[in-house]
Amino acid sequence: MLNRKFIISLFLLLLSGLSFAASEKDSIKWTKSDFGNVQIKIEPHRGTIQTPNLAMQFKEVFQMLRQNIPWMIPGKVNVEVYQNKRSFLHYNRELTEDWSGAFFDPEQNIIVMYDEPKHQTHMMKKFTHELTHLFFENTFNPPDSKAPKKEPPVWLNEGLAVNMEDIAKTPQGGVWDRDLIVINIFSDGEHELLKERRDSGERLSKKEREGFKKFAVSDKVVFFKDFGEFMEQDSYDKAVSAGTVDDWYLQAYAMVRFLFRPTTSSAPEKRMQFEQFTKLMSTYAPKRDENGNLVTSANGKKVMARPTEEEALKQAYRYQDLREFEENFWKWITVYQARGRKKIKMSMKDGI
Repeated sequence: MLNRKFIISLFLLLLSGLSFAASEKDSIKWTKSDFGNVQIKIEPHRGTIQTPNLAMQFKEVFQMLRQNIPWMIPGKVNVEVYQNKRSFLHYNRELTEDWSGAFFDPEQNIIVMYDEPKHQTHMMKKFTHELTHLFFENTFNPPDSKAPKKEPPVWLNEGLAVNMEDIAKTPQGGVWDRDLIVINIFSDGEHELLKERRDSGERLSKKEREGFKKFAVSDKVVFFKDFGEFMEQDSYDKAVSAGTVDDWYLQAYAMVRFLFRPTTSSAPEKRMQFEQFTKLMSTYAPKRDENGNLVTSANGKKVMARPTEEEALKQAYRYQDLREFEENFWKWITVYQARGRKKIKMSMKDGI
């Protein structure tokens, strides 16, 4: 998964460098494949094996996204695939670092990556993840818009990307879905309570230990942050500093999963509510103070603002506040994990 700060910096590069790289790209004899408004360009492989039916696999991902988030699909999408990482870095050296694996540019609606024949599953997950980001960014900042750039909610952006990545090949859910079931997830409040018991010298009772062991199928434990804190724009950066990025992504996945597709159905049961929610979150209007007066900047211009997560959740899902949203989430995940773990234990018992 790409570093967000790096992605943002891509759009600030000098035009001279971009023009030079573009002139070099003109010499590539691309293999082109079009379907609908999607154009895929693949650099011919020289003496190496190419992923078979690559364009068709990309098409399947695009169709999956169109079925799940049709309101986000832009009018045109371009995909450039280089024959290997070396070629990708060479032709995009003004836009990449040695560790880069892919990047997207929402202004040009383009995904740029390289072929990985030996790691096809990983490559398609990466493509799905970045394509979802592209569509999500376009929802907030349409390519033709002259309005000031809007910053999408980080948790919602990443949460949707990992959700789409997870169902790209398996509609019922893949690795992220299994992690959601097998990892022991607790709330921030439960974490504080456990720390208080530990600090006071109180240990889990035998009954509590037996109950936990009976319910669990994994030893891994993750504590989800308070939802209000997690929704802050800097929560991702804090997770990076704390070394808890994997836990952060699991929480983003889980929260969006609950809002979008709370069961294992291949179709998102709450798509209409989720569509309304994302549209509300991307709609900016003049900001008003507590008395209803317009808020202006130092130079007298109107300050534009989007609804808060709490306001958008209230309109789309009828949750009165973040607390009610969080309470319903914990009720859902408790039941979802119990059902999933029951299936796992039954399969283990049957030797499957």
